[in-house]
Amino acid sequence: MRKEHAEHNEEACHYLNQSGKYNDWVITTAFYSAMHYLQYELFPLEIGDEVFDSFNSYYRSRCRYINDKPSKHQTTIEIVQTRLPNCNRFYRWLHDECFTARYSNYNVTSQKADMAVKYLNSIKTHLNKINQT
Repeated sequence: MRKEHAEHNEEACHYLNQSGKYNDWVITTAFYSAMHYLQYELFPLEIGDEVFDSFNSYYRSRCRYINDKPSKHQTTIEIVQTRLPNCNRFYRWLHDECFTARYSNYNVTSQKADMAVKYLNSIKTHLNKINQT
């Protein structure tokens, strides 16, 4: 499901970017596409003798006893930083820009929208390299 969701969001991202409108949504769809691509690549995840089939199973297990739980987004950032460091910079930028774009009165430049598409493509390129080895 994650890969199909990623592809769906990516299609929406490109469609919106080509329209020249809704730059805030270009960034948002790029971020969520990247998130789903990364989670698809990361899971199932083996840590020691535990295997987590999905991000949600990992999150529930790893954060079960933490009083001040990190958000699911923060947890994804941490996993990407640890497991896919070549994607970390791009993913963190998409995350931060997505959350900024949603609260900036829709004033997002086309340059930022183009950068979001570029960073999504960079993540996909890194993931494709991993899968080719």
